Amino acid sequence: MADETKRIDVIMGPYRGNLLTVSTADADAAVNAHWARDPHSGEEYGKGHDPLSDEERATALEAATTWAKAQWAGGTQEPPPEGGEGTTPASVKRDMEADKPAGGYRTRSR
Repeated sequence: MADETKRIDVIMGPYRGNLLTVSTADADAAVNAHWARDPHSGEEYGKGHDPLSDEERATALEAATTWAKAQWAGGTQEPPPEGGEGTTPASVKRDMEADKPAGGYRTRSR
């Protein structure tokens, strides 16, 4: 079925550090190309297979970048947040100031 989706944890490329929901075919291809992992597999980082050679790592990065550019061109995924590769939602600065109290209650310290 074409509408089936899976979540992947991207470990390489423009979406590194993000969880994405993609088609099952794209998820399987990403995991097999070594630029993403299945977050529900229970597998720890770096424990799933032997370390990649420099050539395999370059191929995986190229595959991740090619996939991301295809998504941007097709309009199905937005580019990652400004800051480029490795920018995770946790590292994006946000305004986290507390709301001002509605009443005029004053404490002794004020």
